[in-house]
Amino acid sequence: MRGMKKQKVAVAMSGGVDSGVAAVLLVKQGYKVAGFHLQLWSEREKDQTFLNKCCDTASLQSAQRTASQLKIPFFKVDFVAPLFKKRVVDYFLREYGLGRTPNPCVVCNRFIKFGELMTYAQNLGHDYLATGHYARIVKNKQFHLLKGKDKKKDQSYFLYNLNQKKLAKIFFPVGDYQKKEVIKMAKKWQLPVAERPESQEICFFPEDDYRPFLKRQIKEKIIPGEVVNLKGQVIGKHLGLPLYTVGQRHGFKITDKKVLGPLYVVDKKVKKNQLVVGFGKEVEKKEFLVKDVNWLSGNPPKKEIKCQVRIRHQGDLLKARIRGKKEVKVVLDESERGVAPGQAAVFYQGEEVFGGGIISLNRD
Repeated sequence: MRGMKKQKVAVAMSGGVDSGVAAVLLVKQGYKVAGFHLQLWSEREKDQTFLNKCCDTASLQSAQRTASQLKIPFFKVDFVAPLFKKRVVDYFLREYGLGRTPNPCVVCNRFIKFGELMTYAQNLGHDYLATGHYARIVKNKQFHLLKGKDKKKDQSYFLYNLNQKKLAKIFFPVGDYQKKEVIKMAKKWQLPVAERPESQEICFFPEDDYRPFLKRQIKEKIIPGEVVNLKGQVIGKHLGLPLYTVGQRHGFKITDKKVLGPLYVVDKKVKKNQLVVGFGKEVEKKEFLVKDVNWLSGNPPKKEIKCQVRIRHQGDLLKARIRGKKEVKVVLDESERGVAPGQAAVFYQGEEVFGGGIISLNRD
């Protein structure tokens, strides 16, 4: 770990096992630790409120009890609620409405956790911010972001927007451990978070599927329309473009009985409200653009380089060649299905994340 042991570390404590163990590890290493629990936006629909999974009552109480057991200060931070709605939720809804596939966790990390919360904690005199992310930071001349030791839980994909200034002030204490080791430590230390269920889904809607949330929030954009093939011929019907993503092979109806075999979403023509589908090979892409690229070192590659690209969380690492600075052209060694505009494409070399951005097709 970096820094002098008596320096102050703010730990983002969600009430889950990962951030709880992160706090304990830092306390045991001699840092002056304080817990920060974010109160984020929750959906209210008519007479019903769907509490945000990251900050419902059980999560808050779990984080509070953990902080109390560790005898560390605890802060409930609710100032980010309107910002979270604007930066994360509205972004999510807007992107789906435009026919793209957004990743709200990437945006939350950029603007909320390692943006507003980091600044807030620093203004209170804390030297570092720590979270329960499964990722690692090492220093060798510069700071480098690496995958977490637990490859199944690795969250480095969501963190590509970090820079040298922020990497110097961040700790990921559980990144050096396997998830089963983290749970074992929590039970050994009898932490209140030890038995907390793990949430894998996006925090701001209650379902395991994003579609009900879209139907409630942007129902005016959920308009049934035509399914067409790559030639523009009408072959079926869809239920509303925001309910589909590139590579999806279900949820639409093919009415042309001459069309046989599995079909996949290739594209969405928003102005015409048409869902474009094709057969397996027709969905694959070998080249695409990545925009709004961030390079963690601050310096883009000077020439075309070979690397690996991940186009979805926990997706395969795809061999590729890339070139460009703020806009990067990606050429995959082998064609891939499901290259979805709006998703993050993250660049790796071995264990290290060195850049990333947002997938864009030439028509965007």
